[in-house]
Amino acid sequence: MIKHILAFGILAGCIFILDSKPMLAESSPAALHALVLRDTRSLIVTAVGAEANTVEVTTRGNVLIVLRANSNMNASTHEGRNNEAKAIAPIVAKAIGGKSEFKNTSTIRIQFTSRPKLTEKGKTIDSIEFRKGPDGIFDFHQS
Repeated sequence: MIKHILAFGILAGCIFILDSKPMLAESSPAALHALVLRDTRSLIVTAVGAEANTVEVTTRGNVLIVLRANSNMNASTHEGRNNEAKAIAPIVAKAIGGKSEFKNTSTIRIQFTSRPKLTEKGKTIDSIEFRKGPDGIFDFHQS
């Protein structure tokens, strides 16, 4: 009898866990989009050792923008910012790769901005782009 009660308890617990776990397929595309952007931001902060408040990840049309606001890279050279952008772009490409919410993303733009206040638009110091080629890979773009 104890075996039956224990087995029933385990089965009921498994059903409860499976039933209460949110399914990604049931989430809205906007929620999934926001989740990917948030996770991408966290990956960037960790990878480049940035302060969390200096990294923002957004989209505008088919462009994914990584904004580095008031970062220490603003005082760097263009080549230094290129190097950081080259470290960030593969992280972003991997994070959005294969996700239907980002299938139309054609450009990853890493933008270095100076803002007197975080609520203000600010001044662009530098902007580096990676454009998706026919092979689906984001390549460094020089103009």
